Amino acid sequence: MNIQEIIDFDALQRVQDSFTKATGLAAITVDFRGNPITKYSNFSSFCEKIRKNPKLYDTCLKCDAFGGLEASRREGVFIYRCHTGLVDFAVPIIIKGRLIGSMLVGQVKSSDDDHENLEYITSKSLGWKEDEEVLQELEKVPVMSYEKIAAVADMMFHVINSMVEKDITQYVQEELRAKDQQLLDQMKIQAELEKSLLTKQNQFFRLLVNPNFLFNVINTMSCFAVIEKAPKTQDVILTFSDMMKYLITSYNSLVTVEDEISYMNLYLKLQKIRFGDRMNISIDIPRELRTIQIPPMIIVALLDNAIIHGLEPKEGNGTIMVRGSADNEDFVCEVIDDGVGISVDKINSFMKEQGVSEQDNQFKGIGFRHVNFNLRLLYGNDYQLEIAQNRKGGTTVRFKIPMESNGGVPHV
Repeated sequence: MNIQEIIDFDALQRVQDSFTKATGLAAITVDFRGNPITKYSNFSSFCEKIRKNPKLYDTCLKCDAFGGLEASRREGVFIYRCHTGLVDFAVPIIIKGRLIGSMLVGQVKSSDDDHENLEYITSKSLGWKEDEEVLQELEKVPVMSYEKIAAVADMMFHVINSMVEKDITQYVQEELRAKDQQLLDQMKIQAELEKSLLTKQNQFFRLLVNPNFLFNVINTMSCFAVIEKAPKTQDVILTFSDMMKYLITSYNSLVTVEDEISYMNLYLKLQKIRFGDRMNISIDIPRELRTIQIPPMIIVALLDNAIIHGLEPKEGNGTIMVRGSADNEDFVCEVIDDGVGISVDKINSFMKEQGVSEQDNQFKGIGFRHVNFNLRLLYGNDYQLEIAQNRKGGTTVRFKIPMESNGGVPHV
């Protein structure tokens, strides 16, 4: 932090100029090294002539620097004599206990004999006393009582440091605003990158299979099924074809709940071939909620987990219910099964980490982690999976989506 970053120099120069006109004193503001940061105000001809001598000029700068440092050490105004014997005073500009600059005022002679012993800030310089022109200018230097000098110095201390307090407050506020904006920008970029990554991942997995090639193969298989008089095989192939069309056309957009239900019915048609009468599925989502837009495959992924990890390991028949409802401003969906269930440890681990390990076999596949990532990315951390054991066995997986979002906007 330096004085140039904090203080309004134009305002400081105006205060300095007005002050010198009112008092007849000279003034300049310097940094902590004694280097001027404002223009001279009401500089005396005597001091101008002194500073034309390079050696004496360096001594003047030392006086300025030492005066400011001593004022800082005392944490207040310091009145002293410069190397020529004129009376000056330093008003320290201190921020957080650190000297960043000083206003140096004076270039006057004291009228009080009592203060003839006022200390010199550096050793006296004598060579200039042989210059007649300089001595003539010394006679023009104004005279002021020590009492008045001290009063003026005290006044300037309060004026300057009040200015600095105002400027530092504004400086800190601007710094905080800049940091806040930087943080918001970073969060926005992160959200956009995560969304882009998700899109690219989805695109990548779908590009693994060329759609035209895939549908040509499916069409060929269907034709062979007709030729070989295998209507069940043809039905399976056509169902699979419809499923692939849904996957390919919905990868980069949201879908309606109605579209997701249509896909679920195709998916369940194929699963029925495997499980037969062992699997009972019911879908209870009111018609008025079926136009809500959701990420594709989100309900199907949970249904798939319920079948694979709930019903498949179970002996005998199993039931899965997909239920949708409105809860205030949210669409709520539950996938409830009476399968073998998920252990409490697995549920607690998922809730704690808000995701699961890729090495966890119970959750591998499309599964919970992928669904949870999508929900949080699109709708924020308040919208993520909830998993619970059922009292009579099995698992309930629940999620919600804000109906007002109509597709969701990443939260930043």
